[in-house]
Amino acid sequence: MPLVPREKIDDVRERTNIVEVVKRYVELKRAGTGSWKGLCPFHSEKTPSFHVNETRHYFHCFGCGEKGDVIGFLEKIEQRSFMEVLQDLAGAAGVELEARPLSPAERSARREAESERERMFRVMELAALFFQEQYAGPAGAAARSYVDKRGIGAAVAGRFRVGFAPGRWDGLSSYMSSQKIPPSDLERLGLVGVNERGRYDFFRDRVMLPVLDRQKRVIGFGGRVLDPEIKDRKYVNSPDSPLFHKKESLYGLHAALDAIRKREVAVVVEGNFDVMSLHEAGIEEAVAPMGTALTAEQIALVGRLAKTVVVVFDGDAAGQRAAQKVIPLFVEADVDGRLARMPTGVDPDDFVRQNGAEAFRRLVDGARPMLDQFIQDAAAEATIPGKVSTLETVAELLIKVRNPTTRELYAQQLAGVLRLSPQQVSRALREAVSKTQRPSNASTARPEAPVPAAVVPATLPGEELEVTVLLATYPQLLRTADAARAGELLVHPLMRQLHRAAIEQVTHGGSSSQLDVPAWLESAPPDVRVRVAEAMMDGLAKTEDPPGLLRKLATRLELSRVEAEMDMNSKMQREAQGRGDEATLRALTVRGIELRKIKEGLRVALQRP
Repeated sequence: MPLVPREKIDDVRERTNIVEVVKRYVELKRAGTGSWKGLCPFHSEKTPSFHVNETRHYFHCFGCGEKGDVIGFLEKIEQRSFMEVLQDLAGAAGVELEARPLSPAERSARREAESERERMFRVMELAALFFQEQYAGPAGAAARSYVDKRGIGAAVAGRFRVGFAPGRWDGLSSYMSSQKIPPSDLERLGLVGVNERGRYDFFRDRVMLPVLDRQKRVIGFGGRVLDPEIKDRKYVNSPDSPLFHKKESLYGLHAALDAIRKREVAVVVEGNFDVMSLHEAGIEEAVAPMGTALTAEQIALVGRLAKTVVVVFDGDAAGQRAAQKVIPLFVEADVDGRLARMPTGVDPDDFVRQNGAEAFRRLVDGARPMLDQFIQDAAAEATIPGKVSTLETVAELLIKVRNPTTRELYAQQLAGVLRLSPQQVSRALREAVSKTQRPSNASTARPEAPVPAAVVPATLPGEELEVTVLLATYPQLLRTADAARAGELLVHPLMRQLHRAAIEQVTHGGSSSQLDVPAWLESAPPDVRVRVAEAMMDGLAKTEDPPGLLRKLATRLELSRVEAEMDMNSKMQREAQGRGDEATLRALTVRGIELRKIKEGLRVALQRP
């Protein structure tokens, strides 16, 4: 791989609008000049903590800590190499990279420094090639016949890199040994197992269905047994490995990406052959989980790629139960999920072959929003205990719906379906909220009482916000006398709350001066968390002299408090004079003189370097 001059990389970064790139994956909303925010694509969250600074070409999530530039963002979210991302961005930005070819010595050093991850990808690629060669040869006749009977043509089989694992115990192992691949690598990647008799191929006598990532690199395998009489599982997947995590992977995503982005819809079915049958019929936005259980991680992944996710499970009782289980996951992820139900006893593979692609498209287009379907199914509950149970279950889901209007409309729909009054549904929602707010019995600590909304000022005072951000940016200051002084001078209740939380966290951290910013921000309401996070990302309190800035800020806060007391003193003097209270007037006059001296001293202090 050639070397690219640093200035060229900087040029690509500066010519690329990071906001436009991130918007392909994250719904961003403006949060100030040059600043944007949204839900983090790298972890599940309900309150936006993911911020993008357009002018600094930088992103930072205050929830999970992920941060970096546009190249780093694409590397992580698309699981691509640095050079792949850089070359694509350079082409779009019109930057000639002018890469310098490596010398023989540099090439040798690069090969020697090949990363462990790259080596593992190479092993998986060799395994996929071995299985494909077996599939194409005499040993794969039965596998080819099976795939053909499932209606999968050569083009789709090639796109999905279908292979065959021979029935021998050491078929793959022997091949890998000839390629000088260490047995330990095969074990680590789930290609070989070990028992008391030694090593054995994990996949044997199976149609092999490689799992590819979005860069079309092999990360794992699924295998479908050929012999129906064999006493073994029909399908097996690779065990989790450094490359493959079953709960985070979707079969067929590598082939479905373009169609999903074009149609803005993803179709999730249960089986790997369902996916290939749908692609054969031209429905190329189909993917499947690695097993029947769709996970929160898979929903988050596909939800970042598509505006709408249609789940098409089998029409039998098991398929319906599986569909019901995913509804809470879609609600919690705030993904527009919809349910399309197959006729009883029919799976998507059967349906599309019997009825054609257009009929399947109509089925998908007519899919109902998941909560609609969930509430409609509740209408079958005729008994009073059944209605109560359904009301509680649906209420627990509705309180997780983020859009208040959507939540209210569903609450009305639920009342109509169960023939309950709106007040009964509202009471169920309140009870559901109270359940989530009850403290755990295991916790004996008393949480700080929340600040009543009525007494919280709508805006955050600029200097108080700057003090808070300064102490979070330089937490070593929290142990100083100036930090304690500043804390006493804070007026805004939520700024005082954040200050106490920071002091407590650093104090309990022993000798450490580190501040866990995400945990610290949790002590404030969502809107305040966002405002403070934005100020931190914008570098509000960045300085070469943190102690000096803290002293000045504390002095300004004290000056503001003195000026406020002077105004109040003047008002009280006028009132005392008006009612002829000479004693009070004299005392207030003396206090006024003292305040003016204090003010003058603070103003002098602010002039010092």
